Amino acid sequence: MPGKVYIVGAGPGSADLLTLRAASRLRAAQVVLHDDLVPAEILELCAFSARVINVGKRCGRHANSQEQINALMVWHARQGKTVVRLKSGDPAVFGRLGEELDALRRADVEFEVVPGITAASAAASVAGITLTDRRAASTLVTLTAHTYREEKLRARGFDPRHTTFAVYMPGPDYGRTARDLMESGVDAGTPCAVVSNAGRTSQEVRFMALAALGSASGIAAPAILIVGEVARRVPEAENKELHQAFGAALQLVDGNDPGASGIRVSTQS
Repeated sequence: MPGKVYIVGAGPGSADLLTLRAASRLRAAQVVLHDDLVPAEILELCAFSARVINVGKRCGRHANSQEQINALMVWHARQGKTVVRLKSGDPAVFGRLGEELDALRRADVEFEVVPGITAASAAASVAGITLTDRRAASTLVTLTAHTYREEKLRARGFDPRHTTFAVYMPGPDYGRTARDLMESGVDAGTPCAVVSNAGRTSQEVRFMALAALGSASGIAAPAILIVGEVARRVPEAENKELHQAFGAALQLVDGNDPGASGIRVSTQS
């Protein structure tokens, strides 16, 4: 009987951010082909009897070509195995999913895609910002600083004043990434946030203007860059004033009121 391939998103790297379906498929797998960025805490969910193989490619170090990975998926499935191709983040977002699905279709191998939390969502959560704050961004653009043909990063066609750019794989040449964005029309003073190892214990967030990105150093991979007004930090003094004003506007509803619903917001003019 032929096997089946599950292409599973491992999310940003923390095991408790896996979907229930992803965890279930991982526990049932007989063969696991995983990216280099997938941490040990997720691989520990694999069955003791499973064959776990690192097929990762990082920073130009390609121990396994995409063709070899495709061949491994097909070969193990044809041996009747339940195969999990475990990819960091979400398989459909800069994860070479299309190439792997093409290979499985050509080989007539059954497959299922299990989505995962993508890096942009994880990074925004860690940084405490929203990618599509309606007051600042009517558009969200996801792009990568590393393309298949090594082309320049292009962010044209959008109003940069009302757009959030989520840049995957922005390093290691952050200066080039910043220049490409500015040449595309993004102002040098646009705020940005660089988040590395989002969702892990080693996560780090740095806020800066786009023009300062080139001088940033020591940013650990994997990282994602969020550029736009949504990344503008509220000064501490202003933030404190906002909290005080909001606290003064809240009035607890009288507990004896049968129509009480919890909290009443004062809207005095």
